[in-house]
Amino acid sequence: MSKISSAAFCFLMLACAAPLPAQEEEGGGQQDYQKMMQQMMKSANSQGQSETWDARLKVISGSVMVKPADSEEWSGITGEIPLDPDDAVKTASDGVAELYLDDKAAVAIGRNTQLDISSLEQGDTVFSLNFGSIVAKVKHLLNDKFKMQVRTPSAVCAVRGTEFAVEHSQLGKETTVAVFDEGRLAVTQAEGAEGAAQEYLLEKNNEITLAPDKKRLRTVPLARMSRHRGALGTMRARLTALKGWKPKSQARRSALRDQALKRKIIRRQLKSGAKAKVKAKGRSSAKTKAAAARRAKAKRQAQEEAGQEQEQEPGQE
Repeated sequence: MSKISSAAFCFLMLACAAPLPAQEEEGGGQQDYQKMMQQMMKSANSQGQSETWDARLKVISGSVMVKPADSEEWSGITGEIPLDPDDAVKTASDGVAELYLDDKAAVAIGRNTQLDISSLEQGDTVFSLNFGSIVAKVKHLLNDKFKMQVRTPSAVCAVRGTEFAVEHSQLGKETTVAVFDEGRLAVTQAEGAEGAAQEYLLEKNNEITLAPDKKRLRTVPLARMSRHRGALGTMRARLTALKGWKPKSQARRSALRDQALKRKIIRRQLKSGAKAKVKAKGRSSAKTKAAAARRAKAKRQAQEEAGQEQEQEPGQE
């Protein structure tokens, strides 16, 4: 039985305490009352449900790996795979992938990037960018019900429906955040950094760079992050194409995850089998050569012994 919010519960109790329609109005009045009660129950249930995004990762090119929440091993992915909370995604130097949240957000994951899916709750979505870059197009309709954060080792970015890019450099330990042609971001430095309590409101077509040892921060017109406009254009088109999105059932998502992750296992098993065959073939070839060498040695010894016997026989006159 799903839980309902306290407000919905109080409303429901008050409605249940309301007097029933009078007997003379039993016809249409009671039907209206029943409809009202059904609508209230639906509303109460919907308020109590904790909804999550139907998140899916699509490999565009190159090497892309996923580490499931219940594993310490990275698995190479091809095609598409549903993502769960606490999954991690990593791309190689040639790897590019895209992440979709229903038809509400499209995120491009750049090369040499690791992105942790910390939470997929619609009311508290959290992505952790360990290194690399992401470019996102999030629909404007995101409101107080839908909240999203992108965290890096240097910054926390609160998203409310916008076009943005975030990149983090492990070498310089700095994060650069940009907003493009619409929306805004609230950016704060990560805990432990100088001025961590201060929030910077990043307006459209501006960017800001944060680092642990950087004391004076300021927003500047879009410059360095302009190179992500190409990826942003692709995400705009992708979000338009996502109209008509149909969420998959949990059973279907699990089946697709198993299929995508088992491909890596199958490839590993095939590779191991091929290596075993090569080793077995090598051992067989070595045994054959050794046997041939032993036969040749025995033949030479026999020939030498025969020659010695001939030399010892008395000569004929």
